[in-house]
Amino acid sequence: MICWSYFVDQQVNSRVVSEVWKIGLDMKDVCDWKIMEKMVNKVIVDRKEEFAKSESEMAKLIDQSVSVGGSSYSNLDSLIEDINEMSLKTPQR
Repeated sequence: MICWSYFVDQQVNSRVVSEVWKIGLDMKDVCDWKIMEKMVNKVIVDRKEEFAKSESEMAKLIDQSVSVGGSSYSNLDSLIEDINEMSLKTPQR
């Protein structure tokens, strides 16, 4: 993934993608065709295996999170329960 942040929180998102998740490159504030060409080459040739490994690890974590008992699954289940409880407490017309 090549990130070229433009507005507000995109700079933070771009930094997370490139430095934390390690699944892409941050273009910073520069965008000319020579730099873009180098970055595309890095993504699809030079660092292809590195990014693929990071993406695979992230996919495993996501699968665990959304599986029964995972954090996202549990949080969504909890939200649904809270909404159901609130709807039962609300007087019906």
